[in-house]
Amino acid sequence: MKKTGMGWLGIAVLLMAGCVTDEVTPVRWKEKSAYAEKVKDPRQYGYSIYQTPRGIEYRGGMSLRANQAKTLPMDVEEPFRPVVMMSGKFGEKEPVLLDFTINASWMEFGLAKDLHAVPADERAAQWVNFSSKNFPDCLSLIPRVRLGGIVIGNPLFYVRMANGPMGSMARGIEKPQIRAVVGWDILKKFEQIFLNYEEGVMALSTTKMSYNPDPAGVIAKLSLVEHSGACVVRGTVDGKSTLVLIDPAGDFDVATDSGQPFKALQLDEGFVFSEPAVSKSSGGTRIGAKLLKNYRVTVCPQEGLVYFEKPGVEEE
Repeated sequence: MKKTGMGWLGIAVLLMAGCVTDEVTPVRWKEKSAYAEKVKDPRQYGYSIYQTPRGIEYRGGMSLRANQAKTLPMDVEEPFRPVVMMSGKFGEKEPVLLDFTINASWMEFGLAKDLHAVPADERAAQWVNFSSKNFPDCLSLIPRVRLGGIVIGNPLFYVRMANGPMGSMARGIEKPQIRAVVGWDILKKFEQIFLNYEEGVMALSTTKMSYNPDPAGVIAKLSLVEHSGACVVRGTVDGKSTLVLIDPAGDFDVATDSGQPFKALQLDEGFVFSEPAVSKSSGGTRIGAKLLKNYRVTVCPQEGLVYFEKPGVEEE
């Protein structure tokens, strides 16, 4: 079975997909077969195909319309988490979760069909079972979506051959019901992603310019770890070096695989979290929304930087 590369952090959160229903319903065999017959070669859409140690990877192709900036409400509170609205060709809006800790993007079948998704492969549709043992996922291309009004051309999503609740992929969010998850593969294409917890909003920008915060308000300026497949920085836990995921979708302060408490998590000189509340969650050491809400957080994927600032500081 051929798998597209997702990176070692790319399956940090297990997932399910779903449309608006209380039960998971598999796609009928006839409908699944008809979908598979629509396969398109992604090279027709500007993608390049590479063989890597992780499997086949598709690079390029996807595009963001330049010089756009949109401020969006985060539609999940207590704590605020980045659920925003996605729309397709005809403008109907659906809630999607932005997850900075997975390398791929995912969508339930019903929404994918509405957005005119087609399987993406050189020859025949390829099926993988990342999300569930029961329901296969198909790497698919969607001609165009709008994320909070910003146009994204030809993004790739794994489409789950089922409709219904998304389970763990929804990260504990029940309302609104999540129909898709936008992962780091798309988020890393933005110039800046602003998380303003004071106002319960986030902003996305595709304008090619450096972020210049007020130096007096900057608490920490951290470098992203390249090729990690997620929003990852370096830190230490009780003096031991580790990778730390910035996880705004997580409903916790700090999470680790073991859930065991520790004395200190340090991300930079003078930027230390002493005896944080630690939850158990697979996928490595994570900083979640309950801790992030105390700061203004700006992720600059193209520059490879993350800024932590004092609340209330305006960017230039």
